[in-house]
Amino acid sequence: MKYKLVLALILLVLAAIAGLIFYKLNMLDQGGSLRSGSGSNTITVTDALGREIELPYPVEKVVVTDDEVAELVQLIGAADKVVGIEPSIKTRGYFPLMADKPITGSQFRGLNYELIAKLQPDVVILMDVGPVGKIIDKLDKIGVKSIVISIKPQNIPETIRLLGKIFGKEKRAEELLQWWFSKWEFLEEKLKDIKDKPKLKVFVGMGFHPTNKLPTRTWGKLAKWNYILEKLNMENIASAKLDKSGQLDLEYIVEANPDIILIGDWSDNWLGYTKNNSSLARKIVENVLNDPVLQSVNAVKNHKVFLIHYVMLGSFRSVIGAYYLAKIAYPELMKDVDPEEINKEYFEHWLGVPYKGIWFYPKPWLGENP
Repeated sequence: MKYKLVLALILLVLAAIAGLIFYKLNMLDQGGSLRSGSGSNTITVTDALGREIELPYPVEKVVVTDDEVAELVQLIGAADKVVGIEPSIKTRGYFPLMADKPITGSQFRGLNYELIAKLQPDVVILMDVGPVGKIIDKLDKIGVKSIVISIKPQNIPETIRLLGKIFGKEKRAEELLQWWFSKWEFLEEKLKDIKDKPKLKVFVGMGFHPTNKLPTRTWGKLAKWNYILEKLNMENIASAKLDKSGQLDLEYIVEANPDIILIGDWSDNWLGYTKNNSSLARKIVENVLNDPVLQSVNAVKNHKVFLIHYVMLGSFRSVIGAYYLAKIAYPELMKDVDPEEINKEYFEHWLGVPYKGIWFYPKPWLGENP
């Protein structure tokens, strides 16, 4: 009896050791490593720039430098860890746990390094967009660590897993990605017959400020929305003219003759969570449709001019944007699918806030026609 008890204890200890070894090896396989010291854990991760960063584990205090970063942090279930925010987060409407935090600035319009130093975050989360190296250097000088994540749709799995690691939300990360992959797979199955058809030509104008004309600033070959367009058998007309961002002449747009024109709303001018009236959206779409310079363009002749909120052109919500575009481009193939339902599921099940607002306009399948 005594021998059996000793043997059971030995087996129990061995099982515990094996479990610990498996956990640590699994962390290493996913690009992170855990270490203990001085009574606390740390984790070493590799960010989007290939830098190895050692952080407290799990991270408890973060600064977010853009609303797209904030959205991913909220998705992973770590909104309560945010101690400093980018200004627009206060007015976007769907960041209830962050909106009252101090404004520490924007990655693109400047950070308040003095305030960040006072807040003493474990890490500042940046995006791999623009001259990020200078920001990293300034944060290093005040003794604040940073990690850089990618919001490009093709890098979303890597980004979600990275955030899952640093916040100790690995299970949540895999659940999110299971949903994300399943939505892409369903869409690809619905559109499997479009591959042999001619590509639809698309122009995306970037609307940063209120205007009644078609915005002509856009991105070319490196546009993050090219990921969506390629999956939908579409091509970006700006790719033949630009690599990164730039202005296109109306004459070029007319000559390229896009089948679909998208006006991306970057500043909640016409769309967004707090919008409950489509009158401003209707006005700009009508103005583009009535622009005498654009009357020969297929998108105008066929009333294929739409507003889309910029968050659905990249990052995690790119999959939702793809459903809206597929719905207006291939209505017969998508007749039994409503993108609004997928958008609602995203907000209420994953982002954790009630679904509302206007994110795409017009929605012809709901009877909206300017």
